[in-house]
Amino acid sequence: MIVIRILLYILAAISFWYGFMLYRVHSGSYFFLIWGCLGFLLIVLGLAIKTGFFQKLPAWLNIGLAALSLILILVIVFLLIRIVSYSESEPKKDLDYIIVLGAQVRADGPSRVLRYRLEAAEEYLKSNPRSMCIVSGGKGSNEHISEAEAMKKYLTESGIDPKRIIMEDKSTDTSENILFSKKLLPEGASIGIVTSNFHLCRSIYLCKKHGLENVFPVAARSEAFYAPNNYLREVFGYIKDLIF
Repeated sequence: MIVIRILLYILAAISFWYGFMLYRVHSGSYFFLIWGCLGFLLIVLGLAIKTGFFQKLPAWLNIGLAALSLILILVIVFLLIRIVSYSESEPKKDLDYIIVLGAQVRADGPSRVLRYRLEAAEEYLKSNPRSMCIVSGGKGSNEHISEAEAMKKYLTESGIDPKRIIMEDKSTDTSENILFSKKLLPEGASIGIVTSNFHLCRSIYLCKKHGLENVFPVAARSEAFYAPNNYLREVFGYIKDLIF
């Protein structure tokens, strides 16, 4: 039991540290708080083991808590496997359209996440000269121009013909990215969704939920340090979309 408690405290310290590092980068999301909550939960669990708390509970309650914990872990693992499988997909060639999903625009241009998506879009468009491109993203309260405008500017400066780029500049989240972009697509078009590798699974799911069937993933890279946060956030996002 002592070894288990020490392991829990070490994991708690790592969780607190990781959450603090995420806070320092000012990502615009409050999801970093989940790592503080996880660290606190691990400490409470360690203290509960030390004080023999679980031994004082009825057997049926201990079994119930263990079963719920196991179910939660299995759901998270299943969704993570599904999300990772999409992130490693090879893009299909000669799609009619690609839709580039927006991300934060900073004062000096696209954020790193958005730039990675644009690099993937640029590479695809240059390799598939017949494909059209929809850049999708509105203007957030902390952005000086819309994400769509910033994306079009980046792609045209990278040598993509502006006639191949269509702007959708009203959406505020992934669901709206897809809904509003759908209105700009001809019936039966084949579509590639360009977004961060960890974001592809949920994006494809939302496409199909909103009636787009002929859809394929086009993965943009992401940074390894942020992978635990990004993939865990996508698990919660996927569960939210399944429920609501």
